[in-house]
Amino acid sequence: MQRIFTTLVTLLVTATALSAQQSAQQMFDAAQKLKPARLTSVERIAPAAESGTPFIVKGVVLDRSGNPAAGAEVFAYHTDKTGLYAAPDAADPWRLKGWAITDAQGRFELRTIRPAPYPNANIPAHVHLHVTTSCCGRQEREMVFEDDPLVNKAFHDQHGPDSMFLYGRPIVKADGSQEVTYAIRLR
Repeated sequence: MQRIFTTLVTLLVTATALSAQQSAQQMFDAAQKLKPARLTSVERIAPAAESGTPFIVKGVVLDRSGNPAAGAEVFAYHTDKTGLYAAPDAADPWRLKGWAITDAQGRFELRTIRPAPYPNANIPAHVHLHVTTSCCGRQEREMVFEDDPLVNKAFHDQHGPDSMFLYGRPIVKADGSQEVTYAIRLR
């Protein structure tokens, strides 16, 4: 009896995980249908009038050898200033999203607002990043911010240098806007 129960629980957990993966893949596929026909290395995620702290995410994508990955497609999405991706039951679950193509030096820039952490959760604010290249396929990362109180020693210890997390320290500019830079080394 215990063995049957354990098997059923294992199947339920596996089915739930597969369902979440399929749902995330379906959301990704739906978002890709909204990609603009023409992209540059500097693009906008949040509309200029979006409420929140103006935030610029700069990055350089490097291939496995450490060389700039020109022409890599960058797709990013994040929460708004309240920690939500979209209103409940919204048709588009990732309201603040955007794409860019890296330049000849592997650089890109996304103009947006600073995301907030999820409400009532112990997960730091972050930007989801998908990088697609001809050399390395599609790779996912999460960009977190070193000045976030939730990105502490315990977080670093749990999510070391080989994790999916990229760490960056935002710089506050004189006008109150912020900027953060990441190096993304493809695997």
